Amino acid sequence: MVIVDTLSVAAGGAAGCVCRYALEFVPCISAKPWHIIAANLLGCLLIGIITAIISHVGAPGWLNRMLVTGFLGGFTTFSTFAIHPATLMQEGMWGQAICYIIISVVGGIALCVAGMYVTQSILKG
Repeated sequence: MVIVDTLSVAAGGAAGCVCRYALEFVPCISAKPWHIIAANLLGCLLIGIITAIISHVGAPGWLNRMLVTGFLGGFTTFSTFAIHPATLMQEGMWGQAICYIIISVVGGIALCVAGMYVTQSILKG
């Protein structure tokens, strides 16, 4: 592990966490769990776009680690994804829990694929 890589991940992660936190103050998505869903879906779209660009231009490894591992790792919340549907289930809100899971997983994968496809198409000219 190189210090540049470690600092890149740390800087990206800090920025990603702050951006995720800022979503709590966007009026149309501030209510839980909507800001979390927004972060996850936007993060999935961004990881598709960023991965396509980095692959296309052959960007240095530290940049990939800063943006993907750091920023998007801090911005998205799939590491804490499970707590929200679990809580909804405990409260008997099974329909909301299932909707949360479907929107997050299916929507995230679809946006990741879309981000990669559109970006690769644009980059190919």
